[in-house]
Amino acid sequence: MKKILTLALAALLVMSLSLGLGNITLAEEDKDAPPIKEGGTLVVREAGDPMSFCPSAAADDNGYAMFQNMYNRLTKLDSSKQPVPDAAESWDISDDAKTITFHLKDNMKWWDGEALDAEDVKYTFDYIKEHPTCYFSSSMEIVDEIEIVDPLTVVFHMNTADVSFVARIGWYATFILPEHIYNNGEAWEDNEAAKTKPMGSGPFMFDSYEQGKHTILVKNPNYHDGAPHLDKLIFAIVPDDTTAVQAMFNGEIDTIAMVPDAFLDQMQADPNWRVDRDLYPSPWRYIFNLENEKVQDVAIRQAIARCVDRKEFSEKVTSGVMPPEWTAYPSIVEWAANTDYPYPDVDIEGARKILEDAGYEADKDGFYVRGLTIDCFEGQLVDMTKLLIANCAKAGIEIELIVSEFNAWAEKVVRHGDWIIEAQGGFMGPDPAALKSRFGKDSNSNFGSYINDDFEALLDKGAGETDPEKRAEYYKEAQVYLIDDMPAINVLAWAGYTASRSDLYNLPIDGAGKWGWNEYTYTYYIDE
Repeated sequence: MKKILTLALAALLVMSLSLGLGNITLAEEDKDAPPIKEGGTLVVREAGDPMSFCPSAAADDNGYAMFQNMYNRLTKLDSSKQPVPDAAESWDISDDAKTITFHLKDNMKWWDGEALDAEDVKYTFDYIKEHPTCYFSSSMEIVDEIEIVDPLTVVFHMNTADVSFVARIGWYATFILPEHIYNNGEAWEDNEAAKTKPMGSGPFMFDSYEQGKHTILVKNPNYHDGAPHLDKLIFAIVPDDTTAVQAMFNGEIDTIAMVPDAFLDQMQADPNWRVDRDLYPSPWRYIFNLENEKVQDVAIRQAIARCVDRKEFSEKVTSGVMPPEWTAYPSIVEWAANTDYPYPDVDIEGARKILEDAGYEADKDGFYVRGLTIDCFEGQLVDMTKLLIANCAKAGIEIELIVSEFNAWAEKVVRHGDWIIEAQGGFMGPDPAALKSRFGKDSNSNFGSYINDDFEALLDKGAGETDPEKRAEYYKEAQVYLIDDMPAINVLAWAGYTASRSDLYNLPIDGAGKWGWNEYTYTYYIDE
């Protein structure tokens, strides 16, 4: 496959897939690709055990990479976290954006030889819709009916216009499951296939699992998109980062995500390793609780925004690994991020002037505003927040840091709403429709209780618009409200470095527009 796309083609590909307008086939071979050494075993570090081998019951971080290689979805996310075709080779969206027709690839098979077709798709998503405990169940509320036209054509009839649905089904817990295995009257989580005998359709087949040690997958020689080059994938379970890196140095692990900062320079200087930065639409950010009177004045929020020194925070907290995030929607999704209307740069004097212009007067200690708190869970977010609090003090804003273990933080912030400002990360992709889940008035993820009807109207227009340029305009206009109203402040773009053996080619990070994130179908060892 082509290794390098022109900027124009890449932009067209990402735009068309992001908007669910179909797929572009990249059929040309990579003429510059190094020779293939067929076979071999690849050992991938995994931080923990999967919750189960049913990939569509829950959002399972530890299972995600192995599921990507064991199962198929209608669409899947690539390394840029944008959707590309998977079981669906193409799709059509009606003019009113309420009907999405997926055209499935021919000759797809489950590992036992049974056909994967529209019946499996309908069964999977009907079950998800009917079972609220499934992670994707709430997203299925907009789907009224799933219609089978023929074995290779399935139609989602929706009650709400939402182009972003194509992208969202490429994210968590949307893998197609075999009806002939799962539809036996048992709950998914109780099925034998979820425990000891997984049945998938992906490029690698389940071989064995040993809790706390590894999951072993082997090549599927009959995979519909072509058999993988590798013979075997081993997901080695190594919870400790330092232990995992040492195992890599010892030749026991071939690829590892999220290289610890302490080892990054060493790995980058070693020709035996290839190191790539992987960006995510998951910015570190501060959320204001707009139900708390202490931050209801937008002047206070705007003043705090001018105390954020993104460049300093990036360098001092993440050694530059996580770059500044200047836009209200993550800049990695280039077509949707409003780079013309970014967050303000650090300006301590400007912050003081905002407060003074709003009528605030400094007390005897020089503070215009006192009694604010920021709730933060343990980790690097604490270090970043300490820097913010120091800058706020210079601007005459007193803020106390409250640090909790993650579960205690979630109990306080998410469940009880007992906070003023909080620090968090979290995925805001793969489509800007995610802005509604983060800031929509009826969303459970709108932790700050932001309400703006004009903002929400723009999001609804964007979700129902099939023209790419108009859709981008709606979302960019919506981001202006987020900058002006300042219900939240994006600070750094979440990123980490992935390290792999330098004699590997076609790694998941290389697959933007071509194959899935964490997918090893096309990976091979270079034949020296």
